[in-house]
Amino acid sequence: MVDVEHSVEINSDPDTVFSLVTDIPRKARLDPNAKVLGVVQETEGPVALGTTFHYRLVVEGRIADYRSRCIAFEPGRLIETLSDSDPPFTVRVTVEPLSNGARLTQKESFTVPRIHIPLPTADGWRGKLFRVLFGNRDAIQQDPSASRDDEARMEAKLKIRLEKWLEAIKQELESQHGRLNA
Repeated sequence: MVDVEHSVEINSDPDTVFSLVTDIPRKARLDPNAKVLGVVQETEGPVALGTTFHYRLVVEGRIADYRSRCIAFEPGRLIETLSDSDPPFTVRVTVEPLSNGARLTQKESFTVPRIHIPLPTADGWRGKLFRVLFGNRDAIQQDPSASRDDEARMEAKLKIRLEKWLEAIKQELESQHGRLNA
């Protein structure tokens, strides 16, 4: 499991912040790490428990095409979604009121399955058999610490991406707040 979390304090009222983070297509367009090809709410009505979304994005030169479903929802405070991607991930977004605005926190949790099989030699007949059976040589690790290293690299990369995304949301909301108060 790889978890990343980041928070930003935004000089905007909590309802405005929550409105943006539950406007999934708008929120996705603010992600500087992805090119949005399409994000559609598949269920009618306001976002609520069970609402589904279809994403089609370009991330790091690859197309990501998946659905997510709202698995937790508290109006004005919390939205959590679970993807059907490979690997699956959850995104938990909370908005907390502050005296001068709101704190936006996003936690992303990725399930990264690994098969740890002690292979006498990765290139021997057993290694070849496991590659044929499991298809993904990267998923077969002789050394469990190798997968921990991969997860640490993934976590560091995702953390940077999340920080950039939440900063873009903060910038959007604070510039909007400034325009409204001008």
